[in-house]
Amino acid sequence: MNDKVEHLDFSALAELREVMEDEFEILIETYLHDSAERVIQIKEAAQARDAEALSRAAHSFKGSCTNVGVPVLANLCMEVEQKGKIDNLEGIDELVASIEQAFLEVSELMKDQI
Repeated sequence: MNDKVEHLDFSALAELREVMEDEFEILIETYLHDSAERVIQIKEAAQARDAEALSRAAHSFKGSCTNVGVPVLANLCMEVEQKGKIDNLEGIDELVASIEQAFLEVSELMKDQI
């Protein structure tokens, strides 16, 4: 079995598709576009070692990931957010790399949904 399937909550996506109907594709495209920007914000804040900006960016991204059924990314963002809140950036580069990789995988899986 492909472990990438765990990146998406298909039941949450099915609910969104039912609720959003014809707007579902727009929702997914918007999520992907906005998420690409959020990944950049997280990466830049980590590189600048700006814990506050990192926490804010991760918090924002976590919310959108939760809303569209992307638990793996939401959990990674929660870790980054918590590290930023306590100004502990140890291991942050690895976490940010994990977010980038997971987002690439999620993007491909999401595109298959529209």
